[in-house]
Amino acid sequence: MVLHLDSRAERLIEEQLHTGRFHSPEEVVARALEALASGESAHHNAPDQVLAVQDMMNFADKHGLSLGNDLTIRDLINEGRKY
Repeated sequence: MVLHLDSRAERLIEEQLHTGRFHSPEEVVARALEALASGESAHHNAPDQVLAVQDMMNFADKHGLSLGNDLTIRDLINEGRKY
């Protein structure tokens, strides 16, 4: 399978590689997919949380909010979903 990533996705993978937690881009993607799979089952149990996160992401996108250093609210939310 061949995937084409946009620059944002490539940057996110590079950031994860720089943490030292992962040894290859494939490992980062595999972990992300595992988190997505487990997160989807958790979302079925917490519809209010899903709506709250979606509202936050929509608000951040609409208003172009940033946390500085090229971090967006969306990045923060996505990082929080890992835990």
